[in-house]
Amino acid sequence: RCQLKFVPYSYFSKEAARKVTGVVSDSQGKAHYVLSGSWDDQMECSKIVHSSPSSDGRQKTVYQTLPAKLLWRKYPLPENAENMYYFSELALTLNEQEDGVAPTDSRLRPDQRLMERGRWDEANTEKQRLEEKQRLSRRRRLESCTAGCGGEEEKESDGYVPLWFEKRLDPLTGEMACMYKGGYWEAKEKKDWHMCPNIF
Repeated sequence: RCQLKFVPYSYFSKEAARKVTGVVSDSQGKAHYVLSGSWDDQMECSKIVHSSPSSDGRQKTVYQTLPAKLLWRKYPLPENAENMYYFSELALTLNEQEDGVAPTDSRLRPDQRLMERGRWDEANTEKQRLEEKQRLSRRRRLESCTAGCGGEEEKESDGYVPLWFEKRLDPLTGEMACMYKGGYWEAKEKKDWHMCPNIF
């Protein structure tokens, strides 16, 4: 178990901005590692070799550790990042087009592609068209749902039923979550997207 503390920061604080500290403990509560760093730059981990109660009473425990090892460091931004909304390399690649995806994949949004090409007026017109199409689709779902909706959960979702996910109890967290129910990768392999609605 790792308990992390995101240290509050203000202009007058002595602490570094975005600082994070933490202690990794086993199931009996014995501390084994100390984590330190910042959530937006880097994190380090140090193995605890000895722990003792604090003498000044300000801290519960003092840890003696081995030298820290780097766990993670922020990857540098690409050249000309200021022209790409300061996106990281990963963020920039997430929107790259890919062959064989579902026709509902957000990377296929025509307004988004027009915007990326700098065709702002056309992108805005296309965005308005898509939004009106979504409103019409939602109205139709509500009308059909009002006529013969099943349970309360279906009414809350406007009658929309996701293709690849379903709401159920997550066995790891014990909470209700949208869990993958299968079918996407099989459809992609077969290149069979007949079940997908025309959303664009």
